[in-house]
Amino acid sequence: MDRIEGELVKIPNGELAVIARYIDQKLPEYNANPLIQALPPILSAEEFIDKVTRTPDFDEQDRELEAHYRFHCIERLSRYFDPQNKTVELQKVICALIMTGYLARNILKPEYASRSRQIYNAIKDGGGKNLENYVNLPTSASGLTLIGPSGMGKSTNFQNILNLYPQVILHPDYSVYQIVWLKVDCPHAGSLKGLCTDIFLAVDRLLGTNYFKKFGSSRNSEDYMLAQVAQIAHTHHLGALVIDEMQNLVTARRSSSDMLNFLVKMDNTVGIPVIRVGTNEAFPILQGNFRNARRGTGEGSVIWDRMVNDDEWYFFMEGMWDYQWTNTPVPFSDEINEVFYDESQGIIDIAVKLYKMVQWRAISIGGKEIITTELIRRAAKDGLYLVKPMLDAIRSGDREWMIKYKDIAPLDTIEYQNKCLSELDSNELKDIRRLARKQQNQQKVSPKLNYVILELLHLDVEPAKAKECAEQIVYSDEDADIPSLVKKAYALALQGTQVNESFAKTSTRKAKLKPKYQENDIRRIVENAKKEKKSAYDDLKLAGIIKNPVEDFINI
Repeated sequence: MDRIEGELVKIPNGELAVIARYIDQKLPEYNANPLIQALPPILSAEEFIDKVTRTPDFDEQDRELEAHYRFHCIERLSRYFDPQNKTVELQKVICALIMTGYLARNILKPEYASRSRQIYNAIKDGGGKNLENYVNLPTSASGLTLIGPSGMGKSTNFQNILNLYPQVILHPDYSVYQIVWLKVDCPHAGSLKGLCTDIFLAVDRLLGTNYFKKFGSSRNSEDYMLAQVAQIAHTHHLGALVIDEMQNLVTARRSSSDMLNFLVKMDNTVGIPVIRVGTNEAFPILQGNFRNARRGTGEGSVIWDRMVNDDEWYFFMEGMWDYQWTNTPVPFSDEINEVFYDESQGIIDIAVKLYKMVQWRAISIGGKEIITTELIRRAAKDGLYLVKPMLDAIRSGDREWMIKYKDIAPLDTIEYQNKCLSELDSNELKDIRRLARKQQNQQKVSPKLNYVILELLHLDVEPAKAKECAEQIVYSDEDADIPSLVKKAYALALQGTQVNESFAKTSTRKAKLKPKYQENDIRRIVENAKKEKKSAYDDLKLAGIIKNPVEDFINI
């Protein structure tokens, strides 16, 4: 929950929860429901991209490290996340799905208690059978199905979107816990009891409850366990239930219709939005969802096919290409783009892994470590041999050949456009993503910026002017060494006058004689202070890095 804002509280025997803080959600129907008011605000495309963009830690000087260190640096690409246009669209749908799903489950209205009694009566009278005959209150929940080939980032995108929400919110005024989202995998055997067991265990882990012990016995009937899941989801105000790996139903020992019927009951009867995620193999099972998008409030289905070789693909590869740890960086080009697309066939996971393999191969060969198209082809041949038959099938365009690999079978039988998705201007999103990347990189030079400001303050430059000059110089030449940056910033502070040689020598001598002034030391002190949630001023002063009272001027 590293992206969640708010005061945290430890749940006895469970995980952390965020204490509810009720905000103005701008819409009157949302502000009448505390379960919605406690959620984070609705994000614009710019805000969302800024929050989820993840670029690897990168420093040009890393290229000077020994090879075995750079092998580890390259692994940072695994954490690279550049949200695509469809990621922004998916976030909008999930946000609307969670919020509208709560409209008919307002804890301040009598319908909430009535639905709880109806579920209880279904369990008491019929052992959970025919739940839909007992629960007859209207719901506002919608479902969503997402289908796409393996390696396209479905699960990763979902997790990055869900991580924007606290998973558990404590409402002290109402003495309830709100589980905003719960994610489980579809059991391999397609067992409904297995699904119930996984949900019991997931809730127990979050809240420290003992639902598995109470209801998870194999002696309990399937209907009874399913009804208890419905009651738990209602009691703890579950915002969305995410079922991943839905393709497991293909090899299930029992009919997949039983599982799907229960999931339909969750959103149609209990009012819990259900999100189904699976590979192309699940398409024949879930295609009923594609034919029957019932409501216009986000209910429906989305197909994520592999990327095509267009501007979006080029933009993705160009952004990732900035992170090279080889001795000789090679600029991105149309030729490199074409080779990478041909070898990965637009599958993001393969593209990222191939880029890692290419850099590892270049470093292991030695010399100038230059990435060429021949090297890319060789790395693909050696490193992607397990998926080569599938990639060859895609590359051929032969449908019968492609059908043999169900995870990558083409999904062109259905054209579906979600009603709730607004058309997004692709170029505008690219500008937003560029800004997010730039802001991420600027944040990484802050220790160097702080050092330059401190040096200017020692030279009696006014605080505001020191900050302004330092930012202008550091952000315009992030790769320069610190003495040079100080010299340029000081010259700028003096309104462009030349800095005398004595100052340049003094500045250089300071950098040599005071190793404690090095950037790594300042970064270490600042990072430790952040972890301890205190100002870094005292530690910097204790280390002899600063001697003047600058805390009022710089928030290190």
